[in-house]
Amino acid sequence: MAAMIKKIKSFYNKENTNYSTGYVDPFEFHQTFYQMLVNFKVADLKNKNPPSYFNQNMILFIVALMATIICFCSFHHGLETSDLSLITEAGTYTIVLSYKLIILSCTRRNLPQYHNLLKAIKKDFEYICSEGEKYRAQYFEEQLLTWKICIVMCTFNAGIGIAMNIFAYLSLFYFLATHDANTKESRPLLFPFWLPNVDLSKSPIYEIAFMFANITALLYAYNYLFMLQTQILWIRQIISKVDIVIWSLEDLLVDIYPTTNKEESEYYSRLIENRMRDIIIHHQSMYSLLQDYAIVYKKLLIFEQIICGPVVCLTAYCIAEKIDKGEFQAILLLLCIATIVMYFTPSLLCTYLSIKVKSVCDACWSIPFWNAGPVIRPYMVLMMQRSLRPLPIQSPGFKDISVETFSQKLTSAYSLFNMLRA
Repeated sequence: MAAMIKKIKSFYNKENTNYSTGYVDPFEFHQTFYQMLVNFKVADLKNKNPPSYFNQNMILFIVALMATIICFCSFHHGLETSDLSLITEAGTYTIVLSYKLIILSCTRRNLPQYHNLLKAIKKDFEYICSEGEKYRAQYFEEQLLTWKICIVMCTFNAGIGIAMNIFAYLSLFYFLATHDANTKESRPLLFPFWLPNVDLSKSPIYEIAFMFANITALLYAYNYLFMLQTQILWIRQIISKVDIVIWSLEDLLVDIYPTTNKEESEYYSRLIENRMRDIIIHHQSMYSLLQDYAIVYKKLLIFEQIICGPVVCLTAYCIAEKIDKGEFQAILLLLCIATIVMYFTPSLLCTYLSIKVKSVCDACWSIPFWNAGPVIRPYMVLMMQRSLRPLPIQSPGFKDISVETFSQKLTSAYSLFNMLRA
C-alpha cells in the first residue's frame, strides 16, 4: 500500500521527469492531456494520416442522443401527468445530457483551433528550452501546477461518474433487500427513464435500461473529463504566455546603460528593438491562442452560465422533495455538487486570466520606457490599450465569465429554490 501511494505521489509531482535541462517534450510532460486528444480523434502528431472523428466519438454521440431522447420523453410524460417531481428530475437530466451533445459537436467543428493549441504549446516549450532558458525554472513551475490542477479535476470528475454508478447499484440492492412484493414500487434506475407502451420495470427491459443508464453516466464523465482538462490546460497555457511577456518586459532594459558615443547608442537601440520584437510576437501569439479558445469554448461557457442556476435549483428541489417522502437521492446530490464545481472551475480560471492579461499593462508602466527611445513607445501604448480591453470570451447580452457571475447565479438558484419550496 505504501509503495502504491509513493508511486501516485511520484506521478502527481512528476518526480521521475527531469525538466531542469535539455529539451522537454510538451506531449510527454502533459501526457494525460495528449492521450485524451488522441482518444477523441482530435490530433495525433505522431500519425502521418489525419485522425478521423468516428469510432469512439460516434459511440459517445449516439449514446448521449438516445439518453437525451428518453429523458425528454420522461419529461414530457411528467408534464402530461402533472408530476412535478418527475418534471424537475427528468428536465434536469435532459439539460445535462444535451450539453454532452453540444460538447461533441463543438469539438468536431473546431479541430483547427485544437491544432493551433498543440502548435502553440510546442513552440512555447521550444522557446523556453532554447532562447528563453533563463525563464525555465519559473515556466516549468507553472506547467507543473497546470499538470496538478488537471490531475485533481480529472480525478474529481471521474470519481463523480464512478460514484453515481456505485450509488445506482446500492439503491438497487437496498430495494431488493427491503422490497415488499405486495407494493407496486419498481426497481430504481439511475436516470428517470420512461417510454410509451414500455414497462421498464420488467425483465429483461429493466436490466437493459439499468446498464444503459450506468454506461451513459460513465461515458458522460469520460467526455466531460476531456473537455475540462483541455479547457484548464488551454487557459493555463495562455497564462503562461502572459508570464513570458511580463518576464520579457521586466528584462527589456537589462544591461542597457547610458551611452557615451553614437556606436553604443545604435547598438543599444537595436538590442531594445530586437527584444521588443520578441515581446510583440509573444503578445500577439497570446491573443491568437485566446481567440482560438473563445471560438471553441465561448458557446459552452455561455451555455453553462445559462443552465447552471436552473440545474442546481432543480436538483436541490428534487433532493428536498424526495427527503420529504422518506427517500435520499444521493445521485442527484452528486450531480448538484458536480455542477457547482464544474461551473466554478472555468469561472475561477477566466477571472484569473482576466487579471493576468491586465497585468501586462502594469508591467509596461513599470518600465522607464521614456529612456528607451521613441521607437518602442507606440508599441508600449498599444500593448497597454489592448490589455485593458474585455476578453473575447465575453458576449453582448451575457454577463462576464467570472467568480462574481458564478456567485450571482448560485444566489438566484437559491432564491428560485425557496420559491418552489414555498
